[in-house]
Amino acid sequence: MSTKAELEEKAEGCDTSEDYVGVAREIVQDLSDKDWAAELLDEGAEWAQTTEELILFAKCAAEALEDSEKTKQYLLQAKDFAMNVDDLVNLAGAAAEIGDTDATAEILTAAQGKCTKIADFFALSKNIKTLLSDDDLAGKPVEAAIEKCKSVADFIDCAKGVLEAFEDRDRAKTILADAAEKCKTGKDYAELAKGIVAALDDVGAAREIFSKGETALESGQELTALAAAAATDLKDTDYAKQLYRRAADKMEKAEELMALAKSLVESLEDKALALDVYQNAESRCTTFDQYAKLAKAILSDTGDTAAAGAVYQKTAGANPNAKQLVQVAEAMAADIQDQTAAMELLKQAEMVVKSNDEFNKTAEAILKHADDPAWTEAVKDQQAKRETHKALYDDFIIREGECQTAGALIKLGREVVAQTGDKHYARKLYGKAEKMSNYFPEFLKVADAVAADLQDFDWIRTIYTAQLEKCVEEMDYHRIVDGVLANLSELDWAKTIYAGLEARCEGAADYVRLARVVLDKLGDEGWAGQIFDKAQQACDSTTSCTSVAIALQDSLGDTDRARAAFTKAESLSTGIQDYDALLRTAARRSEFTDVVRQGLEAAEGKLSDALDLKHLAECVLNYTDDRQWAQRLYQNALEAPNANRRRSDIILSIKNRLKDKAWASKLSRQV
Repeated sequence: MSTKAELEEKAEGCDTSEDYVGVAREIVQDLSDKDWAAELLDEGAEWAQTTEELILFAKCAAEALEDSEKTKQYLLQAKDFAMNVDDLVNLAGAAAEIGDTDATAEILTAAQGKCTKIADFFALSKNIKTLLSDDDLAGKPVEAAIEKCKSVADFIDCAKGVLEAFEDRDRAKTILADAAEKCKTGKDYAELAKGIVAALDDVGAAREIFSKGETALESGQELTALAAAAATDLKDTDYAKQLYRRAADKMEKAEELMALAKSLVESLEDKALALDVYQNAESRCTTFDQYAKLAKAILSDTGDTAAAGAVYQKTAGANPNAKQLVQVAEAMAADIQDQTAAMELLKQAEMVVKSNDEFNKTAEAILKHADDPAWTEAVKDQQAKRETHKALYDDFIIREGECQTAGALIKLGREVVAQTGDKHYARKLYGKAEKMSNYFPEFLKVADAVAADLQDFDWIRTIYTAQLEKCVEEMDYHRIVDGVLANLSELDWAKTIYAGLEARCEGAADYVRLARVVLDKLGDEGWAGQIFDKAQQACDSTTSCTSVAIALQDSLGDTDRARAAFTKAESLSTGIQDYDALLRTAARRSEFTDVVRQGLEAAEGKLSDALDLKHLAECVLNYTDDRQWAQRLYQNALEAPNANRRRSDIILSIKNRLKDKAWASKLSRQV
């Protein structure tokens, strides 16, 4: 038992809340001086900084001083130091332990203002029930929690809280029904349905939520999330498939469909349906990355190597670079076990190499997978040449990238062969040149380069065959024949081409041109003669026949055939213009003087017009100098039915062309 002096000394030495509370208890116990003890507690409480410290003072006031007012004072003072809900709940617990229900209620009410999470409100509600057994007060945090709900997860937590705290199933249903109005995404609907099953074990209500989502959601991605939940949470495979199909119908992008297919496999393990979706995605792919990603997904999710391989091969049409093609080739060889397709991809990779590094990586893949000795040796040869001529190849590659025309690529290829002898690289350049070619002459230049440097006659033949189908002008056929003869020495093919051209000839001029070409390029006089015969048969005018006649004489020196053509020309002649053309043409060749005379005689028998006879008389003078014959024709002209209107022209011609001034003068006087 301490004396007052000892207690005063202890009171002076108090440093902590525990010190103040301990000395105050001794004062009451040893001296029964509650007033002094109260003063000491007040002094210590002024220094308190935490709820725990003030709880010590409150308990001391209740137990030692038996002062309910001071107890409540310390409890409410402690409330101001509470940092969070836990501090206030601990404080309320202390108040309840002390027996101060009013302070407990006031503190717990203040705790509601510190709640930030849904769980905080329900924890508080539970504490209120535990500490005060006050259902009305316990319901207030619940109401506050419901008002605070913003997300589906919040509503689900509230429903669970109501069930746990009050076992109020109807209220939980109402809360979850309200949550349906907040659903915006497939994830929201799925989460709510799952929450209903977990909280209420009500599959029917959960199914209603799915139906609402199915109606409300417009995005394929959102429906996919709903479908996955239908599979995992409802365990309804058929309904999940229905939702997946509906989701697929709303999707336009390949990536969306791929994500859907993967979800199908994960949730339903339905590889067949997933493959259908993947194949739908294939039709939406346009880039290399899309095709490659799709092929990998098909392989990993369905194991269908045939389908994956088909997609891998489509990457070749998506303008891939060499690195990408090698990547796909490796996949085709290793994963799909399709060596043939892998080799085709590596060949394409060779064609699009744009750097020495790309070439080396492509070469490594070829040497690893190819079993064609000729190809692997060619690759090794290129590796050696590129190692020997590093600077040259650096320049070649730069120039290749700058080439904008087929001609530029051909020029580069010729230089490559000339400087390094690398026919493999030249083949690549000529292949690019062929693809870049747009015009007929460009393709022929490619064929010439291939012939000169590669001697790849099959390739040359392919080029010519393709261009034959595009020929429009006659000259195009001749240029192809020139190439066929020069680069392939295939006389029979040249004949076949010209046989086709012969079948398309429409008139004498067409046959004449072809006959001359056959004679000039093929040296085939027999065939040329046959074509000339067709030309003669096709003649339908004087001029066309005379052209054939001269061509026959010039090309074959066949005077008899030429005379036959002239004879036909005469038979087709009806007027002075026709005969004029016939006579003028025949007169150019000394071999045909008889043709000229025969033509003049035939004309005399057919012509009756005064001017025509006058002109014919002039032709006789010009081609035969037969004055007597000319006089007869002039006389016929003077006696023609229309002679009076042309008499002056006839007289003038007699004077100037026949040089018979006397006759002309006599005729003039008669006028």
